[in-house]
Amino acid sequence: MKLAISGTHCTGKSTFIKDFLKNWPNYETPKESYRNVIKKKKLPHSKEGTEKSQRLILDALCEQLQKYSKSDNVIFDRCVLDNLAYSAWLNLNGKVSDKFLDECRIIVREALKMLDIVFFIPLTKIAPVAFEKDELREEDLVYREEIDNIFKVFVQSYQQADGRVFDAADAPPIIEIFGSPEERIKLMELYLDKDGKAFGEETSLISDITLEEAANAGEDKRIITDF
Repeated sequence: MKLAISGTHCTGKSTFIKDFLKNWPNYETPKESYRNVIKKKKLPHSKEGTEKSQRLILDALCEQLQKYSKSDNVIFDRCVLDNLAYSAWLNLNGKVSDKFLDECRIIVREALKMLDIVFFIPLTKIAPVAFEKDELREEDLVYREEIDNIFKVFVQSYQQADGRVFDAADAPPIIEIFGSPEERIKLMELYLDKDGKAFGEETSLISDITLEEAANAGEDKRIITDF
């Protein structure tokens, strides 16, 4: 199983992966991530990203996916979907071209097929994560929320099977995981058995947790409608 944890910055993704590995020790996570690429190549990132830097990061994320087979149990801290979200923000703010974003969208749509499940951690007013300063983290809270809204558009795109981000015929499910660290692990247990395998359709324990239900629990409903 190849799993990915996606979402805007500072939502507890790294902490979640540490907790996940304690509960499913037969999984591993890559020792290096997109962060190493940014540091090694001294790339501009976040709000300062460029077409060149975003493409280099996307290429690195694709290469990372290709290193693992379907028989491997691996969980990724971010994936190609994250790269597309940040590129979409840059496009909305006139920093990368429509042509570039469309090219990235095609690459991402194909690369996502190599994943089995994408777990999305949204911003939430329930059990919010304290913002931790980091040299690679953008501290603008409005920016963080805007990226989160773009991810929510991606989720809607998947649910509507419109083919813009996820191939309508061949795509991994994208599933929201939220709440406290303990609650997030409990939610994971609805999707993965004790061996880390996804429940089949006939034996699934999955509940229909939707964006609307999360919103009713106190989420901000404002979503960017284009990217």
